[in-house]
Amino acid sequence: MFNVKISDDFLIDTEGTSDGTQLKFFKDGYWYKEDNEGRDGEVEYLVSKLLTFSTLKPEEYVIYEQGKINGKNGCRSRTFLSASQSFITLERLHGNVTGIPLFEKIKEFQDVNGKVAYVIGFCKETVGLDLTDYFRKVFTLDYIVLNEDRHFHNLGIIMNADGSYQPAPIFDNGKSLLNCNPSINRSLPMAENVKRVVARPFSGSHKTTYEYFGKGFALDINAAIRWLESEPNSLYKSVLAFRLNQR
Repeated sequence: MFNVKISDDFLIDTEGTSDGTQLKFFKDGYWYKEDNEGRDGEVEYLVSKLLTFSTLKPEEYVIYEQGKINGKNGCRSRTFLSASQSFITLERLHGNVTGIPLFEKIKEFQDVNGKVAYVIGFCKETVGLDLTDYFRKVFTLDYIVLNEDRHFHNLGIIMNADGSYQPAPIFDNGKSLLNCNPSINRSLPMAENVKRVVARPFSGSHKTTYEYFGKGFALDINAAIRWLESEPNSLYKSVLAFRLNQR
């Protein structure tokens, strides 16, 4: 675990985050994020460590470390951009091109098929990129870890120096594993609390979105469970163990 002190000189505008009060810093090639209402740092660590037991390539997801930032719990991750690359969220891309927020536009469609078809079609037309496989991988992870905050600001693409585009790695998984879910009741069985989870952005059901796209990667579940047993006990560890044992 790391322990750093960072001045406000490295504080970054957090436009687009679902939690406007969460502090983020960028220094020496690292993004630092302080915990706010929950334990984002621990959850980010658990989810990214889980992916090391998957068939995803290391460049397809961001690794997070837990630590202390100015005495507060949080996490950090290396930037996934080179000096010649730039990142744009799907929300911002759509707004720049159409002047309409993407999260508002998809409300025009009544079902998952219509919403997904619109977003994939828009990205193909605008940047020549088919994001179907990217979405398949992202929403497989979200189904496993019950991410409740997969809005269009943490889905995005990278523009390379030659003008080509590629999907961004999977990042920002802090609102997973029941973290910051106000509806959970710890006196209830885990299975009952899991039912209270709401997905985004194409459907309120993780299962529905997962079944629409299909399986995006495989997990070595036995190895992941052996690793998880060595982690300190917490609610988030328990949720992840529950989900892995359901696979």
